[in-house]
Amino acid sequence: MRYLLLCLCLITWPLLAEPVAVKVSGDFVNLHSGAGRGYPVLQVALKGEQLTLLTRRTDWVQVEFKQQKYWLARADLTQLMTLQQQTFSLSDDRLAAYEQRSLEAGLLLGDFNGSSLYQLSVAYNFTPYIQTELAIGQANGDQADNLSAELSVYLSPMPHWRISPYFGIGGGVLRTTPRTILVQTQDRNNSLASMELGLRYYLSRNFIARAGYRRSVIVTDRNDNEEIDTWKLGFSVFF
Repeated sequence: MRYLLLCLCLITWPLLAEPVAVKVSGDFVNLHSGAGRGYPVLQVALKGEQLTLLTRRTDWVQVEFKQQKYWLARADLTQLMTLQQQTFSLSDDRLAAYEQRSLEAGLLLGDFNGSSLYQLSVAYNFTPYIQTELAIGQANGDQADNLSAELSVYLSPMPHWRISPYFGIGGGVLRTTPRTILVQTQDRNNSLASMELGLRYYLSRNFIARAGYRRSVIVTDRNDNEEIDTWKLGFSVFF
């Protein structure tokens, strides 16, 4: 549960596509030291003065003014216009931020071949279509506990869809700890090879819901390799 709360507390922001030069059309705008009303006003840009919009953080925009960086409240954008004398507005295209995300952190719960599973993951998007992910999972069952670590590569053929399918392959290691009492059994370390199919659903802001099915082969020292099924459901936050 503490991992879930930690993920919920992550706050991230998208970059603007590129810096935008604007000027003050109202009487003035206040420029703060940080992204919040609690931060002090360090500078005031007066009517006709020029500044550059750099990045956005929720309802705040980082600006450059007189070669210094400050934060401007989103509500004050109505007091600005472009250098071409056009009223300036900042699009709230959250879906575009979802498509352009680079890092994700996720928490998933599910079933690992009959055992309860929870998994933590960190992923990096090379492009909107290609993602690599490192996942650590713990599955607790009646007969044994399983700790896994896997590195996977995922392909998303339709990354611009709000509900986006994906598939991928991966590999890693699985450590199995039997829960036997009468017979002392040693822990087993085996290799994993996996394939996964799933769906991502962009919720809002920086949150993504995710569901997946993973088919894995446990490569053992014996000739009888084992196949396991994993179903998982959870969410991730991106930045």
